[in-house]
Amino acid sequence: MKKLFLILIIGLLALSSCKKDDDIEVENNKVKFVPTDVIVKTRGYYTIDKVFEFINLLNLNVESIRCNAYTSTLPSDSLNYILKYLNAKTYTHDGEQWYVTGYLHYATGVITIFPKLFDINNKDNQADWFHSIDFLHLTEVTDKEVSGNTIYFHVPIGQEKDWVEKFENYAFVEWAELNYIVELNPWP
Repeated sequence: MKKLFLILIIGLLALSSCKKDDDIEVENNKVKFVPTDVIVKTRGYYTIDKVFEFINLLNLNVESIRCNAYTSTLPSDSLNYILKYLNAKTYTHDGEQWYVTGYLHYATGVITIFPKLFDINNKDNQADWFHSIDFLHLTEVTDKEVSGNTIYFHVPIGQEKDWVEKFENYAFVEWAELNYIVELNPWP
């Protein structure tokens, strides 16, 4: 019993000391973030058509949008066709590691895909995405807790915190944050 109590006390002391270090770092303005980067997560009901309207109004560069999941009503043997079709487009991948992925639900046979869109300030790419949605019988998933689009904006340097505040004032924005740099040290 004494050992358990001792372990609990040591754990609480360790946690409280970590919190103090974080507070000191924030107080000394040593929090680092990538200049120009602001990341915004929209609420699930805010569909991709509205996201495109929003980014077109702002006149900011969008590096990428990680989209909601989409389901397709095409036959269950169409998953590879859908992935090949979408990954052939220049704006659905970065050419290195980010490609459209998906899976076939084992029980229902429903196809689900997870796109990430690049160069999406381009209105031709936006129009092509809508065409792809129609052609592949895709429906945006909007009713899950994790639904929503994550938009990776580039804002003018030095205005990152101001833009976070602006984005947070929109009702359809779930959260907005800087692209923080976290230093990992395995030997504290």
